[in-house]
Amino acid sequence: MINISFWNIVWTVVNLLILFILFRLVFFKPIARIIAQRQAEANDIYDKASTKENEAEELKKQYEEKLVSVEEEKKQIIADARKSADSQYQKIVDDAKADARQIKDAAVSEANQEKNKIIAGAKKEIADIVVDATTKVVASKTGADVDSQLFDEFLGKAGE
Repeated sequence: MINISFWNIVWTVVNLLILFILFRLVFFKPIARIIAQRQAEANDIYDKASTKENEAEELKKQYEEKLVSVEEEKKQIIADARKSADSQYQKIVDDAKADARQIKDAAVSEANQEKNKIIAGAKKEIADIVVDATTKVVASKTGADVDSQLFDEFLGKAGE
């Protein structure tokens, strides 16, 4: 049977208190200290991660801003290139028109010179015909019949 004695209970309680104090000193306090250290490390890691996340967000914002500025710069470069190309195109067209105008003016000038040569040649021939007719008139008789005949002859030669 079980003997329950007062001293057994007291010694059991004292033993339990001693074990509790020893466990508290040896196990619970160091374990609590280790848990606190680990909690502090976890908090530190969490804070560092939050900092890194904020830095990453900031870098992302900077990257997006740079991307927008690069996009705007690209559009500006394209617009400048188009303006330059348009101005070069316009210059080439203007130069071609000027060249065409010069060629046309030269052709007109050459045609006028040719026309003047032809007219000068025609005037010389007419003058020669007039001189021939005058020579014949002076050499022959004068009169209305002779004048009419010379005029018809002149018109015949001028028509050739």
